[in-house]
Amino acid sequence: EATFTRNILGQKLKAWASKLKRHQIDFYNESLDMFQQTKAGGGAYDVNGYDSVTEFHLDGSENPNAENGHVIINARFKADSNDLAIAKVIEKYVGLWGSSKPTGVVGRSNLLNCNVFANRGISYRLVELGFITNKRDIDELTKNLDAIAKGIVEAITSESLSGATSSTNTVSKPQTPSDH
Repeated sequence: EATFTRNILGQKLKAWASKLKRHQIDFYNESLDMFQQTKAGGGAYDVNGYDSVTEFHLDGSENPNAENGHVIINARFKADSNDLAIAKVIEKYVGLWGSSKPTGVVGRSNLLNCNVFANRGISYRLVELGFITNKRDIDELTKNLDAIAKGIVEAITSESLSGATSSTNTVSKPQTPSDH
C-alpha cells in the first residue's frame, strides 16, 4: 500500500501538481507515517497553513469480493465539492464501495487524523482508492494511473489541467522526500 500510494501514484500526482497555474499542492514527507507521527504528537498536529489535506490509502479485506473505493470525511461535516469530485474520479475508474453510494463519501468519527484535522478546522479527506486485495481494483488503478492522478489533482484544486494523460503508465524513480 505505502509503495503504491507514495512511490507510484504519488509520482503521478506530483507530475500533474507541477502543472497547476493557480494552486499549489505540497506533499507530506513520504518517509514518514502520518498516523504514527500524529499518535506521537506530531503529524496532523504539525500540518499548518493549508486549506485542506488529502490522504491516500488502499483498503484490504479477507473477502475476495470486496471492491471499489470511497472518500472518508469527518462524520460531523457534509461532503464539499472537492470530496464529491474526488469520489467521481474513483467512481469513473474503480467504482464506488457499497455503503458509500450514491455520493462516494462516508462520514467517520473514529479515525485519528480525520478527528485531529476536524478539531483544528482544516478540511481533511481520506481517499480509499480501492482494495489492494482485489485484482480488478489494482488492475484498474494501474491501467488508469495517469488519468486518475490528473483527475484527483483537478478535483482537489478545482483547476482544469491541459494535457493528455499517457496511455502507458510507466513508473518513475521516487523523488527524495520533502521536508513537509
